[in-house]
Amino acid sequence: MNVYALTYIVLYIGITGVVFNSLQAVRTEQWFKENRTKEIQMLFIGLSMSLGYLITNFLIDLIKYTNQIFILF
Repeated sequence: MNVYALTYIVLYIGITGVVFNSLQAVRTEQWFKENRTKEIQMLFIGLSMSLGYLITNFLIDLIKYTNQIFILF
């Protein structure tokens, strides 16, 4: 069980960083009024954490279920 916890933490931090860098390519200047950099930064942080959480849970579930499939056979 500790292996999954360590894997989860490493994946979450890594994927959140990748998602944050990927979101930098989105042109958000058109969505917000001028001089709203704080709101844009908070949006990026929230979206990065949310997407990182979802992707990490998907990968951890995928790892767990593939291990269970190998136990069946």
